[in-house]
Amino acid sequence: MSISPEEIVDGRRIVVCVGSGGVGKTTISASLALGGARRGRRVLVLTIDPAKRLADALGVRSLGNAPRAIPRKVLDGLGVPPEGRLSAMMLDMKRTFDDLVQRFAEDEVTRERILENPIYQHASDALAGSAEYSAMEKVFELSEREDFDLIVLDTPPSQHALDFLEAPQRLLEFLDSRLVHLLLHPAFAAGRFGFRLFQRSAHQALKALERVSGVSFLEDVSEFLLAFEGMSEGFRERASLVQALLTGPESAFVLAAGPADESVAHATAFLDRLEESGAPVAGVVMNRLRLWPAAEVELPPKSQRKAAVASLAEALAEWNEGEEGAHRAAQAALSALDGYASMVQQDRVATSPLRERAQQKGYFWRPVPELPRDVHDLDGIARIANLVFETSREETAVGS
Repeated sequence: MSISPEEIVDGRRIVVCVGSGGVGKTTISASLALGGARRGRRVLVLTIDPAKRLADALGVRSLGNAPRAIPRKVLDGLGVPPEGRLSAMMLDMKRTFDDLVQRFAEDEVTRERILENPIYQHASDALAGSAEYSAMEKVFELSEREDFDLIVLDTPPSQHALDFLEAPQRLLEFLDSRLVHLLLHPAFAAGRFGFRLFQRSAHQALKALERVSGVSFLEDVSEFLLAFEGMSEGFRERASLVQALLTGPESAFVLAAGPADESVAHATAFLDRLEESGAPVAGVVMNRLRLWPAAEVELPPKSQRKAAVASLAEALAEWNEGEEGAHRAAQAALSALDGYASMVQQDRVATSPLRERAQQKGYFWRPVPELPRDVHDLDGIARIANLVFETSREETAVGS
């Protein structure tokens, strides 16, 4: 028996919404967060979306690196009980990594040396293991606080399927790399005299770069690495804790996908990687799926098409007081239905392997139908949340 979205938001601490770009992942994340708030939980949804779509959808002017609460009056209108809360924030990657430096630096002098170092200022994103590592670090930091019962992470679309999950491991590999050991242990313990360890040709090339650019590259690298040396163990421990949290029982991964062939292929590959990594996958939300509005809606068979056109034309003529063209209108209407039926069938065929796999693995499967308009406000998010949380198993199977 598969787990339900209700069980996920009731029992987990972290929900990570993953998927490729353009599948409505930010909207799905917000709907999962709203669903948790409606069930009385204190929920935070964290986005890395630079386009600020989440802020617009939630009806707030802007989001920053601190949680911003949705007003109580708004939550009341969305069916959130008094004990439920919903907040949102947007990750500031640079500030998140600066906070790590503040945490692990040995003293104030070391902190200032790192934060003011030009190498750190230009390379802190890379040293953080990319935006995804900063996101994971922020989730871990928030999980240690008691402000929220549930944290929903809207991950960025990634060229590499598991950048967000593998980022802590990449940081560990960086800290344990031969390059870092050569530079930090113990070569640079000798301070600037450690530069003598560079090969003569490399040293000359870098000195030439300094002359051309005006940047004291060697000195800045030395200052940075010497200051960073004392923090490496703290970063290593933190990265291990972050990775353990994401793959542990407190977390759940929800895969957002679309019905297009390319999107299904990306989602399938994503699911492969998640399962291989041991990530706790909980469900799949198939967004913008073309479905019939009700299970009983069927097109007349081809053998009855002529009679169906005549019947519809008669009704149109009567409704339009005998207006000419009723027959052509009836043919056009049934032709449009034929076209939509073809698209419904196309989506059904394209998504069936992913649906069957979810059912076999015990993941929940939630088809969200294509809506007339893009979701860009709280009403739209509430509608998606209704479909994800309040639709019965039998209804979610319609057309899928």
